[in-house]
Amino acid sequence: MNNKYFLLPLLLAALFVSSCRKTEYVVLNNPAYLRVFNCLEFTTTLDNKDAPQPFLAFLVDPVLDDHGIPVSAAITGDFLDQRDSWARPYPDAASNVLWQKEYPGTKRVLAAPIVNGYDLSSWAQVPSGKHRIIFRTRPLNNTPYFELDKMERGVTLIDTTVDLSAGEVYTMHALIAEYSSQRPFMYLRQETFPKQPFADSLVYVNFYNLSSENFYTKSPDAEPNVDLSNTKLKDTMNVYYSLNKRTNSTITALPGYKGIPIGQIVHSLKPVVAPYSSFPLFPDSSSNKTFTGNMSQTFGFYAPGFSPETLGYPGFLPVGAFSAIIMGDYGETGSTTYTPFAVRCDLRTGLVVSIHSGTNNPQSFATVNTVEYINRRFYVTTIQRKFIPPVY
Repeated sequence: MNNKYFLLPLLLAALFVSSCRKTEYVVLNNPAYLRVFNCLEFTTTLDNKDAPQPFLAFLVDPVLDDHGIPVSAAITGDFLDQRDSWARPYPDAASNVLWQKEYPGTKRVLAAPIVNGYDLSSWAQVPSGKHRIIFRTRPLNNTPYFELDKMERGVTLIDTTVDLSAGEVYTMHALIAEYSSQRPFMYLRQETFPKQPFADSLVYVNFYNLSSENFYTKSPDAEPNVDLSNTKLKDTMNVYYSLNKRTNSTITALPGYKGIPIGQIVHSLKPVVAPYSSFPLFPDSSSNKTFTGNMSQTFGFYAPGFSPETLGYPGFLPVGAFSAIIMGDYGETGSTTYTPFAVRCDLRTGLVVSIHSGTNNPQSFATVNTVEYINRRFYVTTIQRKFIPPVY
């Protein structure tokens, strides 16, 4: 046999193996699990109009040159843009976007494993122990941070240290500490949901007001051509929920699930886990207990002295008396006088994740959710338990 024909299958096999090789990661002993969000949104004034935009490089244990400019880092979360309104339960594995809405996002890193049944693939494994953390501005371009000219490597917004415990799950935010000064700071919350005995038949949610100090008193209550009514929360608000179905353009609460108290949202920048509350995965008695049917959830925030029964028309209320957010199948536009905030989350079922699992398409799953209000914006993070892959 001619040698070239004998070698051809070997060469093709070698090419196939090399093309299918997975990214190799360094195995970490006793890692912690970290997810990072850029929640910075500077209020532009004459005093800070030339300040750098909050497009960041997140650096762990950076090495600095004699001028304080980073030249390398143990971990780099580059192209860190402002976060999305919904942080999904798992990253989009097919995405190859460069600019990230969170860290690790779609960046190819060693992801956290399944912990107590929860899919933590949106968290990165990082070495436990003490670390220096720097958030630094960077240009709005596609050049990797350490390939930028040193003069382009921005300025340091946050420089701090953390101590991460092995096996623990952390959520980190870059936030504004005080409204007038616009000073950024790092917020690190050690999550407890993997250790809590949550039922698969209930959807869990907790609430945080992480607005800057003095935001409520010093930020504007009105602006020309901008509707700011019902977009501010007082330091303590009572929370009520409704579970809804939509018929054409009409959203109607399910019987027994309108204006139900579910806890409070309290303004605090202390990284303490807020208590979780819950509502049923299948509140609609007509559902088949596999798919909830298209639905939405509304959370209303009421200042002390107000409730769903005593609210009246929201457009006539004083600032800080009421606000609300709707999630899920709420039609084309969810933002109204009664629901000034809307975050789509799962397109069909909001805080309930409905996906193809096994032979069911779709199947609805209970989740654990965090709702965060930050300086007149709402953000939702959803965590889901591992599910059976689809069968086709």
